[in-house]
Amino acid sequence: MTVTQDSTPPLAESSAAVCALEPGQRVRFDGEEYVVAGVRGPSVQLLCKQEPCRSAAVLLQVLTGAADFAVLDAVSAPRPLQQVPDVDILDVLDQGRRERIRAWEWHLVELRDGVPPDSAAGTKPRSAYETTRSQRERFAAKAAELTALGWRGVSNSTIRRKFLAYQDQGVAGLARLAIGQVRTDERVIQLLLREVKLAVGESSGWANRVYERLLTALHAEHPSEYKKLAISPATFYRLIKRLGISAAYLQAPVQNRLDQENSPASPFTPTTATMLGEQVQIDSTGLDILAVGDDGFTVSAELTCAIDVATRSIIGAMIVPKSPGRGPRGRRLGGRATRTFDATLLLAQALAPMPGRAGWSPLALAERSDLPYADLVACDPRMTGAAARPVIRPKMVVVDHGSIYRSEHFVDVCTSLQISVRPARERTPTDKAVIESTFSAIKKMFCQYVSGYTGSSLAKRGKLVAQQPLWSINELQDLLDEWIALRWQQTPHDGLRSPLLPGMKLTPNQMYSVLVACEGQVPLPLSAEQNRKLLLCERRVITEKGVTINNRTYNSDALQAYARLHTGIAGQGHRWEIRHHPYVPRYVWLYDHRDGQWAEAEFIHQKQIGDEWTQYEWEVATAHHLARGSTKEQQQAIAQAVRELRERARRGPKDQPALDRTGRRPRPAAPFTGPDLPVRVPEVDPYEGITLPTPETVAAARVLDASVKNLFPGQWSPATPPTVSTAAAPASGQTPAPAAAADTPDDETPGLGSPDKRARVSRPRLAASAADLFRNLTALPRAESRPATGNPLPDDPSKEPA
Repeated sequence: MTVTQDSTPPLAESSAAVCALEPGQRVRFDGEEYVVAGVRGPSVQLLCKQEPCRSAAVLLQVLTGAADFAVLDAVSAPRPLQQVPDVDILDVLDQGRRERIRAWEWHLVELRDGVPPDSAAGTKPRSAYETTRSQRERFAAKAAELTALGWRGVSNSTIRRKFLAYQDQGVAGLARLAIGQVRTDERVIQLLLREVKLAVGESSGWANRVYERLLTALHAEHPSEYKKLAISPATFYRLIKRLGISAAYLQAPVQNRLDQENSPASPFTPTTATMLGEQVQIDSTGLDILAVGDDGFTVSAELTCAIDVATRSIIGAMIVPKSPGRGPRGRRLGGRATRTFDATLLLAQALAPMPGRAGWSPLALAERSDLPYADLVACDPRMTGAAARPVIRPKMVVVDHGSIYRSEHFVDVCTSLQISVRPARERTPTDKAVIESTFSAIKKMFCQYVSGYTGSSLAKRGKLVAQQPLWSINELQDLLDEWIALRWQQTPHDGLRSPLLPGMKLTPNQMYSVLVACEGQVPLPLSAEQNRKLLLCERRVITEKGVTINNRTYNSDALQAYARLHTGIAGQGHRWEIRHHPYVPRYVWLYDHRDGQWAEAEFIHQKQIGDEWTQYEWEVATAHHLARGSTKEQQQAIAQAVRELRERARRGPKDQPALDRTGRRPRPAAPFTGPDLPVRVPEVDPYEGITLPTPETVAAARVLDASVKNLFPGQWSPATPPTVSTAAAPASGQTPAPAAAADTPDDETPGLGSPDKRARVSRPRLAASAADLFRNLTALPRAESRPATGNPLPDDPSKEPA
């Protein structure tokens, strides 16, 4: 029979627990025992047990609030106080158990009062449950009645146990009996929890392995009580279930168990920051995307990101190739992943605006966003045409214990930029909770929509992912930069709230606008010389052959000025500071600490390569070169191997055509070089400041169809008359005939047929330099440059046509 009862019976006083002070009770107060003589209003009359003549009147609040107050039993032992039962315990039970507890309550109320609950006034109890009968008789009658109704396991002791529990705590006591009490020894539970914790980092297994280890630990630590403490397999499985440990947890992947073990205990404390750059968290993670590497093969990608906690703005993001470094025939060529210099480039990226690129959405630009564009451009002209991503100078960066963040170079760069570095605590994910949640959001909002997405594990990886059209690393970086400016920076964030309207969520750009209006911004533009300070540093001796960095020789005239020259620094000798760029290893720079000057040197075999290349390509080419039995000293051969590597990357796979539509081979794809870091001073343009003329404003030059001798009148020097001419004098009264040479070109003198004769004739010469003559010339207007009749100009410019 199932009866549902909504009302809760009143709590009755227990024989063991104390719920009120009554005369005659013994209490402990102020280090002595007293007997309660009476209670009058808020005060209690106490009589001292050792000295009955002494009495005291104490306020009830003072008495019960004393540190040593207790109600004593007959042997002067403290008695438990009445506790208010927690009826919410019923919520953890299922519907069937709750209905059974209410049915028990109905029968127990009849045992206590003689009539069922909600009975009409004047209802007489049944003869078996009259209050004149003893409790033993009523318990026996109820046990017989429930057994007749089909209830199982109902005896007099069961009825008595449930009746006392109901008297003490009401339905909460019945609920605790329904849940059951763990009667396993506490030492067994402690050993079980220890074995489960030790198995977290081990390979996944079944629960029976933990059970065997538990029995072994019990026999080793409690050999005399082993038989008493040992539990059966059935008890073991019930025990781990009550402790919240499932068999599936022991078989889960190791990383899942480690993550669950490192999860912080609630309540969670959010990471807060109230100023721009007050705390910037930096970390690296796999991007779960396949891409095309510099060598033309498929490669994984790794993301290094920096996020400002105050605004949740991604102020720097860099994708680098990630490869295990496996070579042919089992040889290891050296892996590739995020390095120290990549983290340095991330800091440089955070200090400079991200320029907008061609093909981006107009909404990805700063002038179309919520950023205070006009104020930012006035403060920093570099923001002109920049993407919708703010520039935030970090004041403190929080990093993990990876080798790239603990390196001397990264710490030195942060120190030079006045950035403090704070390592997170080991295996404490809450110290970098913001960046960890950001990685999860990037994979959910960006990565899964990119071609080549692999999922977070092999079990979640699709089929033929490597055969999909894949992006290169540079193209992936461009996609991510546009997504950050267009989506991340302009999407409301749950962790950003307006102080005036807490219910309104803000975007990272809106939060930046609020904070930059409060504290302002001071840009930190870095020059090419300052950017060189961010490059990797080596100490080398300059010789007549130059300097060698990573098995490459560099030389130049500026570098030779420091050959065999002492640095003047104690302990360094002739070793000068050389800076080199791993992604642009074509040049190196020597820094002269005496006057702050730089000396640039180029790789001596750069013409052999003829294209842009990186340190990684040099390492791969060197490994292949050594695998063929050659030596590292053959730099020219390695440079040729780099060229072949770039050529193979340009051709692509063998099953694809290498020629384009015009029949020419395409230019090799640009190798991965990370964010642009200007380290070379731009060359001065000799035509800078000269405006290009428009064709409409250019006047046509005068047509020089006159004789050369008439071009500069009065500027000819006397010419030597030809000695070979024997023309007769004219007769008297006749007009002399003009000389033949007057109307004959200079190179066609009459009577001089042979070249030798023409060479002996002196030609007329200009009396001034050509520069002086042309300086005095003035061109005629365009309309007068040629007669309207089309007739040629006369030989004598002083004579105008009639």
